[in-house]
Amino acid sequence: MWLSASRKHQTKYLNSSLKINLVKKPNLLQKIHRPYSLPKLPPDRYYQELPDPELAGDGALVIIDDSDDFDSYVYRLSNVLYQGKTKFQNVLIGDTYNWGRILVLDGAIQSAEDDESLYHEMLVQPAMLAHPKPENVLIVGGGEGATLREVLVHGSVKSATMVDIDREVVELCRKHLVSWHRGAFDDSRVRLVYQDGRKFIEKNHERYDVVIIDIVDMLDNGPAQSLYTKQFYQMLRKRLSPRGIVVIQGLEFSFLDDKEHAALFRTLRTVFSEVHSYRTDIPSFLSSWGFLMASDWFQPHKWKPEQIDRVIKQRLGTEWLDHITGDFLKSTFSLCKETLFMLGLSGPILEDGVEFVLPPDIEDNESPTMKFPILPRKKT
Repeated sequence: MWLSASRKHQTKYLNSSLKINLVKKPNLLQKIHRPYSLPKLPPDRYYQELPDPELAGDGALVIIDDSDDFDSYVYRLSNVLYQGKTKFQNVLIGDTYNWGRILVLDGAIQSAEDDESLYHEMLVQPAMLAHPKPENVLIVGGGEGATLREVLVHGSVKSATMVDIDREVVELCRKHLVSWHRGAFDDSRVRLVYQDGRKFIEKNHERYDVVIIDIVDMLDNGPAQSLYTKQFYQMLRKRLSPRGIVVIQGLEFSFLDDKEHAALFRTLRTVFSEVHSYRTDIPSFLSSWGFLMASDWFQPHKWKPEQIDRVIKQRLGTEWLDHITGDFLKSTFSLCKETLFMLGLSGPILEDGVEFVLPPDIEDNESPTMKFPILPRKKT
């Protein structure tokens, strides 16, 4: 059946059997005999075999993500915990074989159990580690609670305000995505506000050290786009403390998919003097994903890996982060030549009341053949 969606995403569920096997059901796990011994793991890790595809059956239950205009992607499900519609969006929470539990909003995967720590570390920790002492933090969006989790691990944080428009989604996540939030919603430093993020910024006059924008990832001229415009960022800048930092989930971002991220980059540069893109690959998103840091002071090229490692150890210890190290984080700000060219082009920005229209693709004008080597050989 088709689940109607409020935007161009739609989700299709195919179910030819009512018997749905759970991923971790013992009789589904492969029994593999290896001609070698496995290395000993630290106490906080353990081995688990993948489910045996033959024992799992023919895959009667799948979700089809057709958010792309041309390609569709199929995810095989073992269980559906919730499927329905809130006041604002369609919601699916289910278990997959390859990505663990997933949260799907309006047909697009928002978060997957097996790699959410990478996404949320990359969204939250660069700004939190860059700020000298983040005490008051604002999160716009972040319904799973994992963004909140990454904020609250910092002992300097005195107040964390999370503003999300969809109370029902937050409650569903509180119930079904416990490994995401880890009880963060119940921390005494947390204030939950169920309100449109833009209206909150318009009426709230508190100052924040770090602001994290973790909302839906479509620039489709819908309601959420008001949280991506020049006028919104101008208001947001007035809510920052003197060394405040804004970080934004920056949509798909690579030299093949740069237009929307580049529009965000240009928009932020009309408001902030320091705007920097960084990226990493999020496996469950099937894409390279971008992030943006904006402020009037922070310059990541001056950030040395050993400095980052030292701050991590001082603030978070050595065990909390699954992915970020000084070298890794520093590398995510390094972009390839083609990506830098695309970011350097002029183009549209996002503004209130102005339709956002993507620019056309840019193709290379190249001869089908060439002469090798590319440079003439030096005379010896």
